[in-house]
Amino acid sequence: MEKLQAALEQARKKRGAGGGRTNGLLTEGFVPSATQEAWDALAPMEQDEKSLQQQRIIAQAGGAQATSYDMLRTKVYQMMKSNGWRRLAITSPSPGSGKSTTAANLAVGLGRQVDQNIVLMEMDMRRPSLAKLFGCTGEYSVFDVLEQRVTFAQQARRLGKNLAVSINYHYARDPSELFLRSRTAEIIDGIEADYQPGIMLFDMPPMLANDDTRAFLGNVDCALIIAEAGVSTPKQIDLCERELAEQTNILGVVLNKCRFPDDAYGYGYKY
Repeated sequence: MEKLQAALEQARKKRGAGGGRTNGLLTEGFVPSATQEAWDALAPMEQDEKSLQQQRIIAQAGGAQATSYDMLRTKVYQMMKSNGWRRLAITSPSPGSGKSTTAANLAVGLGRQVDQNIVLMEMDMRRPSLAKLFGCTGEYSVFDVLEQRVTFAQQARRLGKNLAVSINYHYARDPSELFLRSRTAEIIDGIEADYQPGIMLFDMPPMLANDDTRAFLGNVDCALIIAEAGVSTPKQIDLCERELAEQTNILGVVLNKCRFPDDAYGYGYKY
């Protein structure tokens, strides 16, 4: 793990800082009545805690088993707030790294902050997985919203009081073409304006698998990379970072599926 960190740090120093969307803004405080009405009008996602846990969504209730996701949630929230960022893309170098599971847990963990509204949108349209994770079905998908067949209000589901989840129930044929449309950016801006989320999370396809993520990056403020311990190589992660840094800010790299936990984590639950 130390060798992986050293290799990435050396590559970062050679690259320098990246770019990013310049109008991101993370705010807290009063929620206008019209915004609250829009949230209340979203159809609820009826899922109990046990069903979510069976699909490895464990951050909703907190506790010892959610410690790693809670730490990630807090770091993400603090870094985005300090930089004035609101939109986060979550990707990985290659498939199977657990990015969607991480995105789902990060979303429900952030949703436990009662003073923040959170939106999670699934932009992985070639191999969607959030419907299975959340155990839900539906007629329309995220790409139907972007194609303007339905509105976000008609398609999204609300988990709890302040987490809106927009999921793909079907596959899309050419997501990159859809992401490159100027109308897509306008629709994302409209969702942000109508629902005033503190943070918007976008579960993206693997960065090195196709051009879908590259096509969408102009719509986000920063990106988080999910690497798989023992599988993702320093070369893959560095290539992923370099390509992301050309278009947005890099929030960090999460080493997922690590089999060597530190005893210091979860200290408060064993004291």
